[in-house]
Amino acid sequence: MTSARNRALWKRIVDLIGDRTFKEFCDLMDLAYKTFHKSNERQNAPDTESLVKIAAGSKVDLNWLIRGNAGRSAFQVRLGKKIRFLRNRKRWTCAKLAGLVSIPPELMERIEKGTVGASMALLQEIADHLEISLAEIFQADESLTAPIPDLQVRQPANTRGAGSLSNEDYVSIPLTESAIAAGQPIIQEESVEDYVLLHVRAARKRNNLVACRVDGVSMEPMLHSRDIVVIDRDDKKLVKNKMFAVYHEEGLTAKYVEKQRDLLILRPININSQVLVVDLKVHDDPIVGRIIGAWKEF
Repeated sequence: MTSARNRALWKRIVDLIGDRTFKEFCDLMDLAYKTFHKSNERQNAPDTESLVKIAAGSKVDLNWLIRGNAGRSAFQVRLGKKIRFLRNRKRWTCAKLAGLVSIPPELMERIEKGTVGASMALLQEIADHLEISLAEIFQADESLTAPIPDLQVRQPANTRGAGSLSNEDYVSIPLTESAIAAGQPIIQEESVEDYVLLHVRAARKRNNLVACRVDGVSMEPMLHSRDIVVIDRDDKKLVKNKMFAVYHEEGLTAKYVEKQRDLLILRPININSQVLVVDLKVHDDPIVGRIIGAWKEF
């Protein structure tokens, strides 16, 4: 890190230390006091393990701790407003909620203002005390629940003829492996596993749609492994509260996405899943498209 970035990092750490001494903070975070104090004196960035311990122990987002805000993150601001709204609905003060989740009141105030990123573990604690699901914290004015339009699955042979369904009512979308969905501009017939039929009301005028199965649990409870999602590959403009399919480590992942300088921040919902960071200098076009619908097997 540059000296300026190191100074900014230490300012964030000192803010987290608050009224405690360096020794008290190190004992609380399980840090080596002499090494930590020397790093501060020299304004050198702490090692990665120490940063991870500080983020976890302080219940803040690791990406925020390392990189700061570069201005206030729209995602953090929205979360902060929602937490404040839900807290007020309970008629709780900021200090009361802070006490329940064991963080300083001034840190909770900064989280609600969007100037500090909360960790997923802290968001889960807040949700538990508010007696709501974690997903509700992520919901803004409009529901963030994965949309479930009129979507059906048909075998390729049946789909071509559309059976008893009118072509005026449904559009046929190829169901492919995620790597194919992410990588090829034209879907080859041999790459198609099945077809899904999407009602025209949900498809609208979209004409570059592809479907694939979800792999993993990072977006539970909204999406589960093996759910089928429909992706609009022409819609790559990042919009808050919308879920996107992103090509990451040779596979497709569904996440809420925000851009910070040359980085894409991929945020899960599942508390046990990690925030992912994509360097746009290395991967210049990882966004496959916006997820417009999901289909679940029961």
